[in-house]
Amino acid sequence: MKAVTAFEIAAILTVAGPNALLAQKTATPPVPVAKQPMGQIVGMVLDSLNGTYLSGADVVIQGAKVTLITDSLGRFRMDSIPAGTYQVGVFHPLLDTLGISLATQPFRVGADSVTSVVLSVPSASTIIRGACPVRPRPQGTSAVIGHVIDPETLQPVSGAEVSIAWSQIEASKESGIHRSPRLVYDSTDAAGKFRICGLPNSMQATLQAKRGKSVTAEIPITVGDAETELFARTLLLSRADSGTKVGNASVSGRVILESSPTNAGSRVEVVGTDVVVLTNEKGEFTLRNLPSGSQVLLARHLGWGANAVPVDLSSREPKQVTIKLAKYIAVIEPVVVTARRTAGLDKVGFTQRKKSGAGYYLDPEQIQRMHPTVLTDILRQVPGLRVSYTNEGEVVQSSRGVSSLAASGCVRYFVDGMEWQSAQPGDINQFVNGNEIVGAEIYQGTTAPAQYSRGMGDCTTIVLWTKQTIRDR
Repeated sequence: MKAVTAFEIAAILTVAGPNALLAQKTATPPVPVAKQPMGQIVGMVLDSLNGTYLSGADVVIQGAKVTLITDSLGRFRMDSIPAGTYQVGVFHPLLDTLGISLATQPFRVGADSVTSVVLSVPSASTIIRGACPVRPRPQGTSAVIGHVIDPETLQPVSGAEVSIAWSQIEASKESGIHRSPRLVYDSTDAAGKFRICGLPNSMQATLQAKRGKSVTAEIPITVGDAETELFARTLLLSRADSGTKVGNASVSGRVILESSPTNAGSRVEVVGTDVVVLTNEKGEFTLRNLPSGSQVLLARHLGWGANAVPVDLSSREPKQVTIKLAKYIAVIEPVVVTARRTAGLDKVGFTQRKKSGAGYYLDPEQIQRMHPTVLTDILRQVPGLRVSYTNEGEVVQSSRGVSSLAASGCVRYFVDGMEWQSAQPGDINQFVNGNEIVGAEIYQGTTAPAQYSRGMGDCTTIVLWTKQTIRDR
């Protein structure tokens, strides 16, 4: 009998495997490993401040190294979690603005069990009690709080002046019913936090931050009708001089016209800059080379109401916005509305300039009697102006040139205090509704006030005030 060499044994093991030599033995099946019982965490995050759910919040489960995101109903869920001790924390921009944190105490999750967790943003009253000192004679129990941060570094901005401006209706036997302007300030602390307390409810106001030569836009805000309301906002304040109209930020978006088959031809601008664009057939637009910080986008389309939308710009990332314009419907307004708008015109200096005798003025009652549809319905009745008809539509020109510089009848516009940047000649008549105008000032040549002079003294200057601005004052 031939002996089997070690080399041949190795060859057998390589080709047939080790079981080739153990064919007579029965293989023992592996013993299944019992699965470890697992637990489950389900939860919900409520927003008591706004009476809704906190959606889009980051939920961190400490001990499991897992981050979840709450759905539209503020819910989150973690399955198949080993038995043990855990803690849940919630992160959201609203919480950052309020300067608060949400987290549970450590809790035990058992095997084959479901642990429910409910977290809630505190109510307005609770937050205000913790943030605001007691004042002897407050105008109300509401408050506006938040932070000011640098848009590029996201670091807090300390020592910034934050102001809120609004108009308040007051009544007395002596003076009757009138609207009084109100302005309240606070300064940010080392953490960039501000708090403006003792405010009334049911008001529309503007919020603004300023430090040195840097200032944000006047951000429109609304304080609700509940007895105690809290409005929270983070403002982005750039270190750059606000006189600089350009930067590296950008914003894209879409303008949607109510009940319109097309969304083309809407005008979009960043208030206070020279950047203006028109939307394409889909209503899309892009604005580039913008200054960083909290700004305001203003969209207009003839026949639709204008809409101002706050936007926080930074070169760190482009912004996306959607702006909806409602179909403009002219209504007969009561006398009290006219009186309120007259008070608003007082605040912007319209009445004082009218008393000076320089210029030609149209007040709310005069304009209302015209029943204007477009801007030229108002301006064609002004002495010294003529309306020309071009391929682009009606263009307003001056008929009072006093030198060769005014031979072309140049006209310069200011709308709500800001110089109008034309995308094409005469386009203001395509974007400003006649029914929007509540006041107009017309100055010939050098008679224009200093704030509306731009070095071309022979041009006619037309200053228009719309419901977009005057209604909130």
